[in-house]
Amino acid sequence: MSLRRDVLLSHVAILFTVLFWGMSFVSTKIILNAGFPPLSLACVRFAIASILLFPIVMLKKPNIRLRGRSLLGVMLGGLLGVSAYFYFENNGIRLTTASSAALIIATIPVLTLVAESVFFRQRIVPLQAAGIIFSLMGVFLLIRPPGSGSLHPGHLHGNLLMLGACISWVAYITVSKKLRSLFSGLTLTSYNALFGTIFLLPMSLLEHSVWTMVDFSVWMHILYLSVVCSAACYFLYLFALDTLKPTMVASYINLIPVVGAIGGVVMLKEVMGMGQILGAAAVFTGVLLVNLRGSSHLK
Repeated sequence: MSLRRDVLLSHVAILFTVLFWGMSFVSTKIILNAGFPPLSLACVRFAIASILLFPIVMLKKPNIRLRGRSLLGVMLGGLLGVSAYFYFENNGIRLTTASSAALIIATIPVLTLVAESVFFRQRIVPLQAAGIIFSLMGVFLLIRPPGSGSLHPGHLHGNLLMLGACISWVAYITVSKKLRSLFSGLTLTSYNALFGTIFLLPMSLLEHSVWTMVDFSVWMHILYLSVVCSAACYFLYLFALDTLKPTMVASYINLIPVVGAIGGVVMLKEVMGMGQILGAAAVFTGVLLVNLRGSSHLK
C-alpha cells in the first residue's frame, strides 16, 4: 500500500511540476510586459531561489566543499545554465509570444542528442536521425510569426533568442555531465543558482535606467517563478525521480512546452497560426522518435 501511495504521489508531483514549469512562460511574459527588465528579472528570481535553497544544502550537506576543477565546473554551469540561458529566454519571451517560446524549448532533447553525438561519440540511429530532421523542420515553421505567412523582425529575433536559450542549456548539460556523478542534484542546482545570480548582477545593473515600479500582482508572478518554479518544483521533480522510471519522468517533462503554449493561448490570448501548429507537431514527432530507441532499452 505504501509503495502504491508513493507511486501515486510521484505522479501527482511530476504533474504539478509540468504544470508550474509550463506556466512559467506565461508569468515571465506578464512580468516583462509590465516593464520589468529581462536580466533584472532573472537576477531577482535566482537570488530569491538561492536564499531558499542554500540553507537546505547546508543542512543536508554541511561538509561539502567545492575546489579546483569542481568549483570551475559549477561556476561554468551557473554561467551557462542560469545566466546565459535566462539572458536568451527572457529577452526571447519579451519579443515573441509565450506559446512560441515554449514550443521552441521542446527541441532541447533533440539538440542534446546532437551534442552527445558530437562530443561523446554517441551513435545516432536512423530513427533518431529522422527525429532530428522532423525537429529542424518544426523549428523552421515555429520561428514564423503567428497568423502570418512572412517573417516578422520582432518575432524572428525573439524566436532566434529562444534557440540561443536551447543551445545554452545543451551546453550546460554537456559541461556538467561529470559533475552530476560527483554532487547531488540539489547541490548543483543551489550552486548554479548562486553563481548564476552573481554573473547576472552586473548585467542587471546595466538596466537601471529602465527600472520601473510594478504593481503587487507582478511581484506575485516574480515570487511564483522564484519560490515555486526555481525552488519547490525542483523537490517535486526529485521526489518523482525517486519512484518513477526516468523515461516516464522524461515523458512528463516533454509536456511542459504543451502547457506553456496552451497557457499563452488561453491566458494571454495569443494566436497560433497553422504554421505554428504544424511546427509544434513536427517538433514533438521528432522528440518522440529521438526518445523511442532509448526508452526501449531501459529495464
